[in-house]
Amino acid sequence: MLILYTKDNCVYCDKVKKTFSERKVAYEERNIKNAEFLQEVRAHGALTMPYMYDTVANLGVAESDEIIDYGSEYSF
Repeated sequence: MLILYTKDNCVYCDKVKKTFSERKVAYEERNIKNAEFLQEVRAHGALTMPYMYDTVANLGVAESDEIIDYGSEYSF
């Protein structure tokens, strides 16, 4: 499962979400304004948003273009 951590007013987060929507990439969004999600993403060592975590591969991706490339493999 892909988890996309985002924050409000983030153009890079919006870019990833728009592309994922267009490519029909299945993911769960977790906005870090929720303290629980902020704590989770910090535990992964993320310093910037967006941040994507693949629970199956146990892998995190931190840059928006890399997130798009990685997530596109999950499109259907």
